[in-house]
Amino acid sequence: MKRSGRSIYKALVRGLSLRVLSQLLVVALLSGYCLAAFASPNLYDFKIVEQDTLMLHFDLDSAEASADMFVLENPHRLVIDLPGATLGTELPTEVFANGTVKSIRSAQHGNAQQGSNKLRIVLDLRQAVSPTSQIVPRQGGQRLIVSMGVPSDAALRERAVASAPPPQTILRDVVIAIDAGHGGKDPGAIGRGNTHEKDVVLAIAIRLHNYLVPIQGIIPVLIRETDTYIDLRKRMDTARDANADIFVSIHADAFEGESTAHGSSVYALSMDGATSEAAAWLAKRENDSAALYGDVLLSGMEDGLAQTLLNLTQGNTMERSIEAGEDVLTELQSIGHVHKSRVEQAAFAVLKSPDMPSLLIETAFISNRTDEQKLNSADYQETLAAAIGRGLHTYLLRRAPEGTLLAAQRRETVPVSLPADR
Repeated sequence: MKRSGRSIYKALVRGLSLRVLSQLLVVALLSGYCLAAFASPNLYDFKIVEQDTLMLHFDLDSAEASADMFVLENPHRLVIDLPGATLGTELPTEVFANGTVKSIRSAQHGNAQQGSNKLRIVLDLRQAVSPTSQIVPRQGGQRLIVSMGVPSDAALRERAVASAPPPQTILRDVVIAIDAGHGGKDPGAIGRGNTHEKDVVLAIAIRLHNYLVPIQGIIPVLIRETDTYIDLRKRMDTARDANADIFVSIHADAFEGESTAHGSSVYALSMDGATSEAAAWLAKRENDSAALYGDVLLSGMEDGLAQTLLNLTQGNTMERSIEAGEDVLTELQSIGHVHKSRVEQAAFAVLKSPDMPSLLIETAFISNRTDEQKLNSADYQETLAAAIGRGLHTYLLRRAPEGTLLAAQRRETVPVSLPADR
């Protein structure tokens, strides 16, 4: 039976439509797969770091990256799984002649389409290790830091050379510069009950100073002890003149039109931006306040190479600042509500010192009536100061610079004295 011209036309159109629809479906599926693959964490850098202990640094370009880790014996191995990750850099392929790590292997496991893929990295070891890990936020991603729990080769060599230090060797104390924000003509934020930020943060800074004084191996230094105005450059110069190892700036937060915001926050330097809109706003407010009252901010470096070296130095200092901030934030969480559950990063001018870890601590929201009352309470000021002090002490027990009493005590596991009744 012959079809009419109209019937043949309809059949052709129907067949063409089905073909086009099927092609569009394939494109959509492939696009979804590509987007999913693009969203996977990418391991773009790896380093073996020799400090006091042997450490591994894994840099991933995703803020959602995670890791699983376990050890095996006979022979000794460390296995690190990075769920959903792909390898975007070359790992060392040689067999190391000596040291804890003998060789490194990697393989992609699972099926990306089924969401079960992972990057497995295996380190063949010459000895047993007791690894610990932490994930530190970075601009554009995260860094997985694995501490192997054994001395690095460099540390062993250093200890062998210095195994019999001369009797005249003197270990110095760690110096902590404590900066009470604002002061004098600059009141800072003002609470609804007319509480001035400059007054309460000075009280907390003095209490923090008094908390740290009895701790063996620590010397606290107050940037200002009275209601005086000090510009940002002078604050940093004062810290350097005291040979400070860490800089801590004490402030009280405030939000216009957001009186329900409350709790503490901890900030470290951000090289390229801020980790939240609030951090960016707060950094601008503090920096504008400094400019309003006549501050001179850090001048830019004209030489491109010098600027690059400065940025590298600040990048390392920033990581130490974040690590110290996490210890302080943990202690602040133990005494009450924190506004942000992680260390925030913002471009505060007062944090841009390239030669020492620096923190800015927002103790509470002076714009919140309840927080304002707490900030005026001597008991709460003491509680805040003790929490900050404990966090700084915890960090220094792990990261005190070489040549200090705390670093020597860390190596020799000598008990460190704590303030009484703390």
